[in-house]
Amino acid sequence: MGQQKRQTFLHGAFILVVGSIMVKLIGAGFKIPLANLIDKEGMGYFSTAYTLYAFFVLTAKGLSVAVSKMVSESASLGRSRESDRIFYVASAILGMVGISGTAVLYFGAAGFSGAFGNPMAELCIKSISPAVLFVALLSAFRGYFQGKQNMYPTAISEVIEALGKLVVGILLALLYIKVSIVYAAAGAVLGVSIGTFAAFLLVAAFFIVHKRRSLSAVGGHIRSIRSIARELVVIAFPITIGASISSLTGVVDMVTIINRLKLIVHVSPQFIQKFGAMIDSAKFTGGIYEELANALYGLYTGYAITLFNLPLTLIVALSISVLPAISAALARRDERSAQKLIQSVLRITMMFALPCAAGLYALSAPILKMLYNDALADTLLQITAFSVVFVSFVQVTSAVLQAYGKMHIPLINMLIGCAVKIVLNFLLIGMPSVHINGAPIGTAACYLIISVLNLICIIRITGFKPSVSELLIKPLIASAGMAAVSVLVLHAVGGVGFLSGRFAVLGRIAVLPAIAAGGAVYVLLILLVGAVKESDLAMLPMGAKAAKILGRLHLLR
Repeated sequence: MGQQKRQTFLHGAFILVVGSIMVKLIGAGFKIPLANLIDKEGMGYFSTAYTLYAFFVLTAKGLSVAVSKMVSESASLGRSRESDRIFYVASAILGMVGISGTAVLYFGAAGFSGAFGNPMAELCIKSISPAVLFVALLSAFRGYFQGKQNMYPTAISEVIEALGKLVVGILLALLYIKVSIVYAAAGAVLGVSIGTFAAFLLVAAFFIVHKRRSLSAVGGHIRSIRSIARELVVIAFPITIGASISSLTGVVDMVTIINRLKLIVHVSPQFIQKFGAMIDSAKFTGGIYEELANALYGLYTGYAITLFNLPLTLIVALSISVLPAISAALARRDERSAQKLIQSVLRITMMFALPCAAGLYALSAPILKMLYNDALADTLLQITAFSVVFVSFVQVTSAVLQAYGKMHIPLINMLIGCAVKIVLNFLLIGMPSVHINGAPIGTAACYLIISVLNLICIIRITGFKPSVSELLIKPLIASAGMAAVSVLVLHAVGGVGFLSGRFAVLGRIAVLPAIAAGGAVYVLLILLVGAVKESDLAMLPMGAKAAKILGRLHLLR
């Protein structure tokens, strides 16, 4: 493992995607039955704890990116001993961060849950607190291997983490549902902590094996511990703050949704018609009471956001993989290779994000009905679908800017976007005609603004000249064709009554052939419009063979 051939950024991304698909499938096997078990109320408690946990671990994620960047630069210059020292320094810093974060979450659980207007979530927050320490330690190992452009440890450890969460979380939820929904939600959250601990043990074993196989590796220059620690903090600080602001959109939702919804004293007839099944007549006086507000929050975060997160698998993998690749190219002063990587990663991002957004929008109700037997979140999911494109673009463009050492730019742009999100949440969620729908509207506007600002900065810094046709028009045409075919197949298989609410068994599973047909049509259309290049396939495992076949069919440029 010490001197293995480095993976190309798309090869590395492919490994992460395969692992992430497994993680998402396992995650669906966790979240979907969990939502059915603890219902919207329990998902509200679960989401409060998980959103807070995700915000706290961003410090670790920022340092992980810094480790990846620094290790990649040192390794590309043949400084293997310095790469190891970077890891050891980062591990010490992340260990302290993890211990502090765990303590703050555990002992501050009551204060956090009270501030968010969801005091019943205290036990869930305490249950997830140990995961902060384990994820911090995990981040050091993952950053090291990513810097070496070896994505296998990250991918495998993520699968183990998800499996631990699934097995332990569901078992504990099933055990404690007999006690109460609060205890069941806390048991599910505890599964997250145990899953991260299992993943930490595995990735530590990977590192031990790696070091035993590379004891003979040497590297000349090596910086001091103080110098490395200083650079780690300098790189990680703006990344962490930027990532925290990005995650802050979830925290903004957590703080504003329930509190703003509770201020609505008279809901519209349309609201009652749609959400009447969630309303407790004994507590309903015309407005939104606390339990109903928590249920709406759970509907949004536990249903719409869960599905929204599924398509981001490839994009996260691309951003993780492309950052060390660009950093290594710039360390070698190979500007041409860096430019080609930027062009490739932005095109691939849009080729993936646009059809995912179109599919979620077109098939929102049938997907929700199939998975949850409940389509109440269909409008929320349709609005959220737009954010798939913008969040994907922000993820990748931020990684590009970080690879160029411009850590402060994504931070500034995210501050601007987050300010827009806060204002829109405050204004829209409190409006009876908009209510919970204001949250996804604010998120879409937030990330659209960040996307535009990031792209402008990349053009100015790198001289990159984006092609509107390559980035937008070609994948948009293919995505529109895909969505149209999906809806036609849905109607053909499920019958006209499907979309009117009469979900027969055949209608509920009709979404599967609709998705399959849409996916096949998209692949065909994206090749016909000439969006895929031979150089893209060359960077994938077995891509040369695929390129040869498609070349014979005149489907490659």
